[in-house]
Amino acid sequence: MRMRRLSIVLVLVLAPSAARADEARLISLEEALLRADTLAPAGREIAAGIERARSEIAASGLWPNPDLSLVREESAGVVERFATLSQTFPLTGRLSLERDAARSGAAAAEADARRDRAALHAQVRAAFTDLLFAQERSAELGRGRTRLAELVATLRVREEAGESSGFDRMRAERELADVEADDAEAEGRLAAAAAALAPLVALPSRGLRASGALTPGPPLPDQEALAALVSMRGDLVALDAQAERADLLARAARRRAVPDASLTVGTKTTDAGTDDDRGPVIGLGLSLPLFDRGQGGRSVATAEAALLRARRDHLARSIEAGIASAHAEASARRRAEDQYDSHGDPEDLVRIARAAYEAGSMRILDLLDAYRTTLAVRLRSLELHAGARRAEAALGLALGCDLPIVEESR
Repeated sequence: MRMRRLSIVLVLVLAPSAARADEARLISLEEALLRADTLAPAGREIAAGIERARSEIAASGLWPNPDLSLVREESAGVVERFATLSQTFPLTGRLSLERDAARSGAAAAEADARRDRAALHAQVRAAFTDLLFAQERSAELGRGRTRLAELVATLRVREEAGESSGFDRMRAERELADVEADDAEAEGRLAAAAAALAPLVALPSRGLRASGALTPGPPLPDQEALAALVSMRGDLVALDAQAERADLLARAARRRAVPDASLTVGTKTTDAGTDDDRGPVIGLGLSLPLFDRGQGGRSVATAEAALLRARRDHLARSIEAGIASAHAEASARRRAEDQYDSHGDPEDLVRIARAAYEAGSMRILDLLDAYRTTLAVRLRSLELHAGARRAEAALGLALGCDLPIVEESR
């Protein structure tokens, strides 16, 4: 797996030169997801958020800085100099709790990042599916146009030889014009799909093409697996970690009611005439938490923890409903594509109709209907496959994780 990721990174580095040599830029789904994570602005923003949360750990739970004091006093010709260093020792465990709270905050940020990355991946998968669908739809229409163009050419020759009527040729030309219009429209959809995927993968849209197929992947998760994945969803884990952080901050605020000890050490120098007298200075102190005993921060943190847990419970119920709906949609669309493709090859219609027309037992309208039906079946099959892949992307978004990637060619 590591070697595979390394090879993909090399492809990312070498891809611009390859794209200059050939306008077409093929991209697989795996590469698209990796580029979205590492090169696209959305992925870099997610990574930066994690780093910021981790840096807050280093900035939390630090001891207060020592105080250095230099004082010179002169009275009645006597000069006294004091040089002292004071350090407060927070021995109540408050700083340790604050560090733990920062770690919980970082864990929450990482869980949120997993959720954001899952949303980004779902967006990439949907855009990739749209591009792949637009490509295959354009290819099918191109094949249909070529087949009709060959039929029209044949009918023109036959008309000139007196073997068929002008009606047959004109009706075929009309059918060809409809397919050509659909094909031209498909080119616009293809360009729009490439433009939608391009910013997500940090690539220019010109010549961007998807590599892969719209075929189904592994079986969808069952109900037991879905139940396990719900508790692992990033935003739920993040709310749990944020609630734990609030609890730790409340405990840390409660410790502010305990006095902190301080130690002062230094020297005192006295100048009286020519005499020089030096002696040590030692002092012990305690803070007096008369006004600020952490009561404000404790109340806020406690209320925040309760709010986060209530929000978590509400979100969990919404997530369960959303996952059930997304799973049902994905399952239904998979069944639809399987059932539709199980009804045989539509090319049989064309072969039978062409033979019957050549034998004179079928009209041109029936032959064109066979051509039209075959093309419509192929396009409908592509629509069903694309709809199933989009539903799987939506299920991955609902689960907050990626479904397995299938790299197959049709």
